[in-house]
Amino acid sequence: MPNTPTIQLDLRNSASNESGWHNLEVNNHVYSYCYSGGDDGAGGLVQTVGQGRDTAPIQFASTTDTRYQINSCVFTNDGQQQLTWNGGNRAGSIVDANTQVENAEYCIIVTDTTTGCAIPCDPQVTNKPS
Repeated sequence: MPNTPTIQLDLRNSASNESGWHNLEVNNHVYSYCYSGGDDGAGGLVQTVGQGRDTAPIQFASTTDTRYQINSCVFTNDGQQQLTWNGGNRAGSIVDANTQVENAEYCIIVTDTTTGCAIPCDPQVTNKPS
């Protein structure tokens, strides 16, 4: 059974030029986010089909302000319906059935409770052939 390391999401209310950080603007507010952990060290998930169901825990980094709350997780290119989300305001997990080959993406939608902005934060998920 696969064992994905915990994924950490760090989010700031300013731009960053640090390696691995992604800047975006939402409703005239600038944010930056960075994933660490996961299978690739950058929040990505890579599994080999047939190795068993995988649960990937995701949580905010300890440095992430409590004003940020996880609103939802959206999957794209999950045509084989391999991925599901179980989560709360500060942490959750992606469950990968891991029975079909696909390259899907997940996007954690974070709400800034101060501005009301919904901030999309998205790395990739890959199920490779066995």
